[in-house]
Amino acid sequence: MKNELKVINLKFRTQILTYTPTLFTIFYITFINLYLGGNWNYTSISQYTSSFNALSSLIIAITTYQVIHFEESIGHFNHILGKSKRSLWVCATLSYIFINYLFCLLISTVNFIVMTHNVKLTLFYVASSSFMNIIIILLIFIISLFTGSIFSMVSGVVITIFNIYFGIEMLGDKSWYYIPITYSTRYTSMFINNSVPFFLTMSIYIISIIMMFICLLVLVKNWSGRSIQD
Repeated sequence: MKNELKVINLKFRTQILTYTPTLFTIFYITFINLYLGGNWNYTSISQYTSSFNALSSLIIAITTYQVIHFEESIGHFNHILGKSKRSLWVCATLSYIFINYLFCLLISTVNFIVMTHNVKLTLFYVASSSFMNIIIILLIFIISLFTGSIFSMVSGVVITIFNIYFGIEMLGDKSWYYIPITYSTRYTSMFINNSVPFFLTMSIYIISIIMMFICLLVLVKNWSGRSIQD
């Protein structure tokens, strides 16, 4: 998998899309700092963490679009279909998307600790955000791989809107316990209020990502590629 990841990095390190998520994150931080001001209370922290995690779907979607669009443009995944271990390409690609997201999260985290000076909340924010966005990566990747690169952007926008409504606007509602894609927007806020249902949500989340990952590997293993339209 290391070799696959090196190849992917070489392909994309000179492309503007590689750096677009970083620029997007910096723009977000600049805007949110102006909006929240210099003195952050727990409400400000909840707004910051929830909004970044809602927008993380767009960050993930951009990188996913980059990878899938590249494969589409060079032959509709023919070289991937010829690999003896397609799962290595899947894992390497998911790792590339995840690493790019983590870099944006790191930038967001530096700003977070500078503004809050709260190490405990910072660590929780990093851990929960990185883990709880894995399901978003899997979902957007699966959709775009089997439909088209443009649908990575469509799904990113849809998930962002969904998380803004169900993750930010309805923080008092408890239906989110059963919607794993909202967890990243909820966890820090619930942690501040000491009301995170850890066992229930972690059980649902872990089962969900395991099932999605297994389904992805099975689908890719038996995949014959996309039909090429004239």
